[in-house]
Amino acid sequence: MNFEIIPVEKSERALHYLVNLSCDAFKATFSPYYDKGEIEAYLDLAYNPAILRKELSSESSRFYFIEVDGEKAGYFKVNWDKSVTNEKYLHDFELQRLYLLPKYQKQGLGQKAMDFVLNLAQKLEKQTVWLEVWEGNKAALNFFKENNFVAVSNNAFPLGHYAQTVKVLKKDL
Repeated sequence: MNFEIIPVEKSERALHYLVNLSCDAFKATFSPYYDKGEIEAYLDLAYNPAILRKELSSESSRFYFIEVDGEKAGYFKVNWDKSVTNEKYLHDFELQRLYLLPKYQKQGLGQKAMDFVLNLAQKLEKQTVWLEVWEGNKAALNFFKENNFVAVSNNAFPLGHYAQTVKVLKKDL
């Protein structure tokens, strides 16, 4: 298995891949729990080309593709400084998204991505990495716990008819 982490370029071609991969990965993760209309409404809101184009242009945010044998297996997004999504963590490093397509899960790719994220945070001289994860995603919660993240609070996450609860996790470096 040939594994690579590749920065997402600021190009229309890369944006096209990012939109499709984001939508496919989100659907694969959340479709068992929500109806199709709720998923589609969220995708239109969060992963449309205009939104992702704007996120790609940020100087304090980066997307990375996870590739296996030349195929896109997943992606992640990191933020720091003014791009973090919670003002309480303005001076920290945020892992905002980490998704793998189902056929690439349970192969150690998430750990390789996490190691990359933690190393990048250290290079940027950040003291803390934080993230949010849906409380119903037990596999993700276990993965982050294995990587020594600890729960510090909860936030609401609007998806569907009700606000879902996400756990805010952090790790001091």
